Amino acid sequence: MVDSMERHDLRYISLFSGGGGLDLGLEMAGWKNAYASDNDPFAVETLKANTGHSIGKGKRAFEDSFIECADVRSLTAKSILSKAGLSRGDAPLLAGGPPCQSWSSAGRQLGFDDPRGRLLEEFVRLANELDTRWLLMENVRGLLTARGPDGIPGSALDHVRRDLLNAGFQTTVSLLNAADFGVPQRRVRLLVIGYRSGDPPPFPQPTHSKVNGSSGLLSWLPLSSALTSVGKLAPIEIIRPSGKMAIDLESIAPGSGVKSQGKAERTRPGGHWGYKQGAFVTDPTQSARTVTASAQQDWIRDKVHGLRRLCPRECAAIQSFPPSWEFKGSMQVQYRLIGNAVPPRLAQAIGQAILPHIRNTNDREGHVTSFKEPLPLPPRLAYHVSYTKREEASNGQSRREAPQRRTSRTANSRSANGGA
Repeated sequence: MVDSMERHDLRYISLFSGGGGLDLGLEMAGWKNAYASDNDPFAVETLKANTGHSIGKGKRAFEDSFIECADVRSLTAKSILSKAGLSRGDAPLLAGGPPCQSWSSAGRQLGFDDPRGRLLEEFVRLANELDTRWLLMENVRGLLTARGPDGIPGSALDHVRRDLLNAGFQTTVSLLNAADFGVPQRRVRLLVIGYRSGDPPPFPQPTHSKVNGSSGLLSWLPLSSALTSVGKLAPIEIIRPSGKMAIDLESIAPGSGVKSQGKAERTRPGGHWGYKQGAFVTDPTQSARTVTASAQQDWIRDKVHGLRRLCPRECAAIQSFPPSWEFKGSMQVQYRLIGNAVPPRLAQAIGQAILPHIRNTNDREGHVTSFKEPLPLPPRLAYHVSYTKREEASNGQSRREAPQRRTSRTANSRSANGGA
């Protein structure tokens, strides 16, 4: 049992830890991980392989952590605290990125219809059971306008926030672009910070800007800035396109791509509609597009090897992982772990922003909030939700019927041509 809160006032518990991006960033910011888990064996192998990894100032990653492979649905606060050597309330922060594929534009966007979409509720459950005073949740920006069980754009996030309110957490929400924090990648993510009482913890202020010199900020970093740290590629890392893919990509200018073949156009949870992006040829002079779990679709033309696929080590560098961070599993598994991770540099900025607030907050008395309703969304985010609602009201029904109409036209055309 822990006798002194001071010994653990920077401790936190991590769920859905994945490849360790969020944890690495938080530890670099001054937090100390006490427990980390994921249900993916390769993710857990990755975390364990990087235990003791130097993170600067004499600190090492996961040096006092209990790491395990576990299904969050089977976890209890009692088991987590016992394994971490903590008592209830000793770890002030719960952090994690519940699986985002259910809401992501890179996935099928099934939302709450996907069992993974309901894992958000497990995160809420454990936050309450653990009696943490703050929580940090990362997800894709699609969750902002995603439809909940009632089918209304924006209601999925409202559902999650009300669950947290019922568990005693008020929440503040923001969209952060990793490029604004020194990550050479345009990656916008939804961040939710929960707190039991007092003022909302702050989000970090950008250090970089797309516009050179804007408000004294540094310029966004180009993709090429990440690749310089990768070093020489091994032969197995050099994969060139073949067949039709090679023909299609040869004529594509850097910074553009092709529509994925054979992928149906879909209506997204927020009400928008579009096709799935296929192969993409990167432009090294610009910030990279979002690294996804299927990053093997990203290609680059380099002076030495010609047109080739970005390898996992390069994708990890674009995500701001250090070159020596080791990912376990096959190449495909590594792409997935890297693409699903929180960029460590973004996580570090968030961790540094909330740390002084939490250190200076003296709410050692009650943990029960008096808040009756979730805080209003910031104006920019509220506008996104209201716009999506208007767009859904105007075009939603016809958009959902469009795939069926196209299928009918195709069938009728074939029938008119004698079934050819």
